[in-house]
Amino acid sequence: MTKWDSFVTRTWVQLGFMTTFGSILPPLLILFGAPAPIVWRISSGVMAVILGSWALTFPRRRLAVNPTRLPLQVVIFSLAMDIAALALAANAIVVFGELLAAVYAAAVTAILIGAGMLFLFTFVYWYDATIGHEQPKS
Repeated sequence: MTKWDSFVTRTWVQLGFMTTFGSILPPLLILFGAPAPIVWRISSGVMAVILGSWALTFPRRRLAVNPTRLPLQVVIFSLAMDIAALALAANAIVVFGELLAAVYAAAVTAILIGAGMLFLFTFVYWYDATIGHEQPKS
């Protein structure tokens, strides 16, 4: 497995764990008796820090294993994750109570959709690279 393969695999796993953690955190806090608005604000703040630090370091980590220019699809993915992190931060601080759950759910869903799109883009990239290196059958 190359450094690039390892990076892509780690990226998918990290995004999967982020989505899973983001999905179970609010019910966990509710089980401990926290009021709903506090649950959404705490969950949003925690996820904003996790996703924000991940998204801001993603281009640098990717550059370390693949020094080529970022494809447009990856730039869009990275910006989408930055926007989701900002939405979560805003949700933790300024969003009105009736929208807290909706903004949180939309942001966590964006992480899942972004991971899926990144998977599909990378899979097509790998597939195209494999086709280019196939040996003719004799």
